[in-house]
Amino acid sequence: MSQRVVVTGLGTVSPYGVGVRRLWDGIRQNKSGLKYDQTLGVVVGSVPRGEDEGNFNVNEFTVRDQREMSIPTLLTLKGVEEALQNADLHQVDREFHRDTAVNIGMGIADLEEIHKTGTLIENGKSRQVGPFFVPKILTNIPGGYVALKYGFKGGNSSSTTACATGLTCIAESFAQIQAGRVRRAVAGSVESCLNQISVVGFQRMRALASKTDTLDDTHYSVSRPFDTNRNGFLLSEGAGIVVLERLDDAKARGAKIYAEILGYGISNDAYHLTSPHPDGLASEWSIRRCLTDSGLSPDDVQYVNAHATSTKVGDKAEAISIARLFGSNVALSSLKGHLGHCVSAAGSIETIASITALCNGKIPPTLNLQSTDIEEDIDLVQGDWRDWPKCSRRVVVKNSFGFGGAFVSLAFAQI
Repeated sequence: MSQRVVVTGLGTVSPYGVGVRRLWDGIRQNKSGLKYDQTLGVVVGSVPRGEDEGNFNVNEFTVRDQREMSIPTLLTLKGVEEALQNADLHQVDREFHRDTAVNIGMGIADLEEIHKTGTLIENGKSRQVGPFFVPKILTNIPGGYVALKYGFKGGNSSSTTACATGLTCIAESFAQIQAGRVRRAVAGSVESCLNQISVVGFQRMRALASKTDTLDDTHYSVSRPFDTNRNGFLLSEGAGIVVLERLDDAKARGAKIYAEILGYGISNDAYHLTSPHPDGLASEWSIRRCLTDSGLSPDDVQYVNAHATSTKVGDKAEAISIARLFGSNVALSSLKGHLGHCVSAAGSIETIASITALCNGKIPPTLNLQSTDIEEDIDLVQGDWRDWPKCSRRVVVKNSFGFGGAFVSLAFAQI
């Protein structure tokens, strides 16, 4: 008998700061989390740092932790801390530890650590290379530290599917609980690659936005999904963590339930390393499989939170798939205008925002969408927020797509 799986905890570190409240307030105010970085020479969505309230304060961690752990690991631990407190699971018994899995993904290793270590070796200073160099650059280590800190023994996985990583980790954790292999999971993703190596690499791919025009002094308009003038994405960083558990367990302990995961779909277009096929079929397959797995028809869905990163081909292909499946019967928007592209953390952070929208009955617009060249018959949300349409049950489908042809879709519902 398959188990019903629900979301009972949310935790995030985003370009708006630490916490789900900061994330939601920033999006709700249609505030851009992007700023010009003098060192990098580009607009990025960096996590605000320092001792001010809501900022990520690295000094909350011990000197030893700062020495041994990478920034992605520290961001992950902060997100997990909030998610467990949010789920009222920060104090748990031994049985909980045995039946809790961890699946936290990261796409890009700590390139600054690699560069710094390589420079030491090239200069004949190998003895100055720290003993934690290798753990710092392994992509499963953030989740490993989570398991170590909390004693979780249900398995530690770290799925990597580039920009679809977060959704992949959540989907796999959902499947584990649904199949009865574990009772609960801490799942999500992290990314922190705001450095010269990443920026130059993405620039050479012609993936980053090339303009830095502004609408005013604080509101950068260069990340503009679905807009006629879109020309690439902007790099951001952060972490998004969710706590998943069996519905029966959540009810038994009186947990607050944010949403139920109904099902998921995965596909691959086997077309190009970094670009989706313009026909949008892989996106359509992913969503169709998600609907089938969830027992839904297209008419049951009111909102699709798009992956749309502000690229010409990607946004168009996703719009085509939405038009074929839903027509103009679902609201469609992307949060990349607010957040930029958090790469592997994008799916998990945007999932948390989508669930929060579901709970509040509010659908966010695509920030900076002023005009569109999308000709398909779709309902793009722009400008003002919308009230969720009246329905028997609120349902949102979240899309995430990644380099290598990875396509993932998850369906969440009000319970």
